[in-house]
Amino acid sequence: VAFAIPLWAKAVEKYPPDKDATVMRLTAEQFSWQARYSGKDGVFGKQDMKLVSDKNPLGYDDKDPAGKDDFTSPPKDIHVPLIPVGSSFKPVIVHLTSKDVIHSFKVTAMRMTQDCIPGMSIPVHFTPTKVGKFNITCAQLCGNGHASMNAMFVVDSPEDFDKWVA
Repeated sequence: VAFAIPLWAKAVEKYPPDKDATVMRLTAEQFSWQARYSGKDGVFGKQDMKLVSDKNPLGYDDKDPAGKDDFTSPPKDIHVPLIPVGSSFKPVIVHLTSKDVIHSFKVTAMRMTQDCIPGMSIPVHFTPTKVGKFNITCAQLCGNGHASMNAMFVVDSPEDFDKWVA
């Protein structure tokens, strides 16, 4: 316990700076996952609770120039690039939220599980170490379609990620 708890805290509490990571936002909803990426400028467009509506459930500001190059993934198709940095790889920060009920983002291969709560942005971080396709499942019973609440988490080479974005 004396060894494990400080080691665990070091691993989960020290977030890499956004400028040194791949940052994305992942939104859960019954019964799907969808990612938002910041585009070439690396800056997400603003969000404002006053802009929330049926057509804009997360309140993105369409007038914010920083958001003009933001883009979303197709539902259930989440990608991140595997970018070498020195002797390791670029970390990934995922900001999790939910549109409707509590969901739980679980990627067993990455050894991570984190609840997604409506109205909150909860960050998690990890460093992928190999290219591949990994299952995202919901680890929180979220309704009658819970069994279909899955997606693919794809770690691409930088070239394949750029092709996917295009």
